[in-house]
Amino acid sequence: MENMALKEQKLPLEPALDKETGEVIPEQEGCIVDIEGSVSKALQAEEGDKLELLMRAIPSRYSSRDLQKITLSRGYYETWFTGTYQRYTNVSLACSSVNNSLLWPGQEFSFNETVGPRTPERGYMPAPVFLMGASELDYGGGVCQVATTVFNAAGKAGLKIIERHLHSRRVHYVAEGKDATVSYGDLDLKFSNNTGSPLIIKAGINRGKVWVNILGEED
Repeated sequence: MENMALKEQKLPLEPALDKETGEVIPEQEGCIVDIEGSVSKALQAEEGDKLELLMRAIPSRYSSRDLQKITLSRGYYETWFTGTYQRYTNVSLACSSVNNSLLWPGQEFSFNETVGPRTPERGYMPAPVFLMGASELDYGGGVCQVATTVFNAAGKAGLKIIERHLHSRRVHYVAEGKDATVSYGDLDLKFSNNTGSPLIIKAGINRGKVWVNILGEED
């Protein structure tokens, strides 16, 4: 009976966000076999009766309505953007990856995991980056500005910073000591949601500014 129960059980799915549109994807109820009820029913069955397992619903922890309540800006930050078409492309791609990120209570946000590798196959282009203190061309140049903007928005939201690294040189788009450099597979920006409720991270580039807005529920 227990082996059958394990095969039949289905874990609930929490609501999610469509990364492209930001629309809420509804939660899905899970189910588990009611072993006690199924055994009781089997004992009462007569010979030849078809036995069916009794199922019990498992609700998700959060609902679509919970996500629809996330409208209050907890931390907003913007940085002035300048640079080439290549740099703009990289910044835009990174913003798209960060945009509509959903962070559950206690969950850790990793910039590198969210944005992924900065490779030409994924559309990233060569643009200036700092390597060992010198400015050189590399794929994904400009992505650090997105990481910096995310870092400062997270700070304004009061989130717990787990990992963050400074550039080897001062950058032009933020005050000294307020930057965050990232390198895929090496240096990361990480923070956790310590607010006790879900958060949604919005990001984009508009009118010469890179912006990040971290949304939460109203108190």
